[in-house]
Amino acid sequence: MHEAFISVIIPTRDRGPFLREAIESVLAQTIPPQEVIVVDDGSTGEAAAWIGDVRGPIRYLRQDASVSAVAAGPAAARNRGLQAATGAFIAFLDDDDLWPPEKTERQLPHLLQNPELGMVLGHTQRMVQRATPDGGTHFEVYRKPVRLFSLGCGLYRRSVFDTVGLLNERMQFAEDDDWFMRCREQDIATVFLPEVSQYYRFHEGNMTRDSETKRRFLLHLVKNRRDRGKSGEESQDGR
Repeated sequence: MHEAFISVIIPTRDRGPFLREAIESVLAQTIPPQEVIVVDDGSTGEAAAWIGDVRGPIRYLRQDASVSAVAAGPAAARNRGLQAATGAFIAFLDDDDLWPPEKTERQLPHLLQNPELGMVLGHTQRMVQRATPDGGTHFEVYRKPVRLFSLGCGLYRRSVFDTVGLLNERMQFAEDDDWFMRCREQDIATVFLPEVSQYYRFHEGNMTRDSETKRRFLLHLVKNRRDRGKSGEESQDGR
């Protein structure tokens, strides 16, 4: 395994046009990844059709219907990608978000030069979808970039997942918050860079617009942390 080998994992479900744009933003990196793993989590059609003639080191995985006849969830899709990944460094991107071209170029040197670091994170620029006069849509910048613990804005040393564990597949929402919380509990060394490393696009299909789902899984997040504090016996991957 080459020390600079980057694997990018993109979970997807019924986001065809956005998916292609997400992949193209990854392949346009000034330091491109060695593999892009697209994990189709129960799309009603083949997400592979939207990848089409995009040229690059793309691996397409579809969740086995015998395991999940419908969506298994983003945590399960990301874990599937992690298990298939061969890179020393891991990055994630949601299928409706984008990276700026210099993301990996800015983040990778910090991990290569500082072996104690587990992850490097950047800022997130939120974008909101607006209607255009011709009946189409486009995305506009929404407020200033923010510092978030978001999987899509980081680059991670593969060994961090050996220490902290995989994502909690019982959580359909806030699974990244749960994982970052476990990283803090394990004292994983982290650096935040001031530059934008992720464009987070708000649109009608965002899962985060479902306030009831958000509330339910945030409560689950708090319970997980409390239970770990009480017993210290919960498995590292949260299953």
